[in-house]
Amino acid sequence: MSDQTPNAGQPEPQKETPDLTAELREMGQQLEALFRAFIESERTKQMQATVAKSVQNVAAVVRQTAEKIQTDPRFQQVEDRSRQALERARESQVFHDVQEALVTGLEQINTQLHKLVEKLEAERAAGAQTGQGNEANPPVEHVPLEAPATGETKKLEE
Repeated sequence: MSDQTPNAGQPEPQKETPDLTAELREMGQQLEALFRAFIESERTKQMQATVAKSVQNVAAVVRQTAEKIQTDPRFQQVEDRSRQALERARESQVFHDVQEALVTGLEQINTQLHKLVEKLEAERAAGAQTGQGNEANPPVEHVPLEAPATGETKKLEE
């Protein structure tokens, strides 16, 4: 009798196991599709335009406020006192340690943000080259600020 009964010395045939890698890959694809659908939605584009306009308005208000403050004589007094306090703080090792940690952290954040921007711009350019960005997905317009929100970053040790 040679029915399907396994012999005692032979291993049992393997049962089909779920493919974890395939399921994780599928989940990743679904998350990517969800993210793309969200990014490309009309509501998201409207929110982006609203945020860009709001940032411009905030920048204008900050610029106007800064101009008013700079003409105030009380500001000159505060500025002089701040310079003196900063000079005393520069002599402290703690100040140098904190400054170094901040600069290092900001460099790392800026590096990661730069990589993300490059990736998003490359994807957008690839979509435009393949014709995917035509009418169904018009390009998002970048709204530059009239002037930079902040000046050049430099170390305080100089």
